[in-house]
Amino acid sequence: MKLAAKLSLVSVIAVIAVLAASNYFAAQIAISNIKKDHEAYALKVASEMERSILDAWQAGGVEAMRAALTTKDAPPIARWVWFEESVTSMTRPSAIGDFSKVVTRKEITSFVSTAGDGGHLLHTYYPVDLGAPRSGGLEFTRSLDDYDRETMSKLIEFLSVVGLLAIVSILVVWFAGVRLVARPLTKLTAATERIGEGDYRCRVELSGKDELTQLGQAINKMSSHLEAQKSAIEQETRDKLLVTQQLRHADRLKTVGRMAASIAHEIGTPLSVVSGRAALIAKGNLSPEKVKQNAETIQAETDRITEMIRQVLDFSRQSPSEKTEIDLNEILIEVTELLTTVAERNGMSIESSLAGTPALAFIDGGQIRQVLTNIMVNGIQAMESGGTLYVSLGRFQKETGMDSGDSCFEWEIKVRDEGTGIPAENLESIFEPFFTTKDIGAGTGLGLSLAYNMVQEQQGRIEVSSKEGRGAEFRILLPGLPREG
Repeated sequence: MKLAAKLSLVSVIAVIAVLAASNYFAAQIAISNIKKDHEAYALKVASEMERSILDAWQAGGVEAMRAALTTKDAPPIARWVWFEESVTSMTRPSAIGDFSKVVTRKEITSFVSTAGDGGHLLHTYYPVDLGAPRSGGLEFTRSLDDYDRETMSKLIEFLSVVGLLAIVSILVVWFAGVRLVARPLTKLTAATERIGEGDYRCRVELSGKDELTQLGQAINKMSSHLEAQKSAIEQETRDKLLVTQQLRHADRLKTVGRMAASIAHEIGTPLSVVSGRAALIAKGNLSPEKVKQNAETIQAETDRITEMIRQVLDFSRQSPSEKTEIDLNEILIEVTELLTTVAERNGMSIESSLAGTPALAFIDGGQIRQVLTNIMVNGIQAMESGGTLYVSLGRFQKETGMDSGDSCFEWEIKVRDEGTGIPAENLESIFEPFFTTKDIGAGTGLGLSLAYNMVQEQQGRIEVSSKEGRGAEFRILLPGLPREG
């Protein structure tokens, strides 16, 4: 409806402009024709009177000329004027005009003036050369009342046409505009909104052969293409999900196979020990002291098997995190104190560096303790020839491209050992389940994999860097909480 109204308004304005221009040029042509006719009349009459005027001038001057132009019982045909006086005259200001053409070129000239009653007069000046220093001529005057009446009639006609046109335009907007423009546009708008919401089965029903119908057909064609693409994408998604499920199933089978092989390797040795010691006890040839020793060995190996099974179960059924607001400084102190004795017993030391402020984070403290314990124990075990394990906690600002303040930072925990390092070919596999470089029976390869999964569950990340022979450094990044106040 708004578009139809705008189009009709533009049409009305254009028609009014054309009519106004037409009337203006018609009036100009009419006054031009009147001037030409009046000048022709003045030229004819002045040519016939010019000889008698010159004789009157020579006989009696200006008064004689003016008497010659006067006829009894009738207004004068023309009036004698001095052009310089007419320019400055206050008695007939309406006749003031540019007399340079009639004076210098000696050409007939016409002017339109306004009379005291508001009417218009046409003055035509015919130059007469008297041989005097002053320039003068005959002034022929004609009333333009007929022209004014015709102009007013055309103006009234023009205003009537404009009014009628405005009424017709309103009717066109109300009827044809709504039917031919507004309704189709409403249908097109509704269709595009439905398509934008994902309903690609929507179609626009328009009749006719105009541009709006062509636009509706184009929208219908676009909807068909989008619907076909949507179906193809949905089918591709289903196929990808099926392939993903198959890959996950294959990966689970692979993991189960590796788990079985690892468990077989890990449990095989202690089971052999248990079986052999139990056989010795069963023979009954051992002294009570030997029986006790073998029973203690069997218990130790059974504990080893139990610990292995517990680690496997922990990996397979990780319990959901119970997150609370906690200071990472406290966790670092607890784990460092716990492992300091182990390190010192093996001829090593632990140096720790805490954050200068409370390192608040919303995490599961138990899981992070286990993560630090696993990584620090691995670092201690890697330093076979002794050394120092360095642990530090600090603030790490994320690179976001803007000044984020306290709302976008992480806490960084670094654990660096002085061990033999990790070979480059093993760096990519170090967090995989059951991957280990230790001897059989020395570990299941689940410690770092558990640590990796736990850190991810806290919306954090863990990285490792190492050069063989120069130790390894583990870097744990956890989302921080802004300090209050």
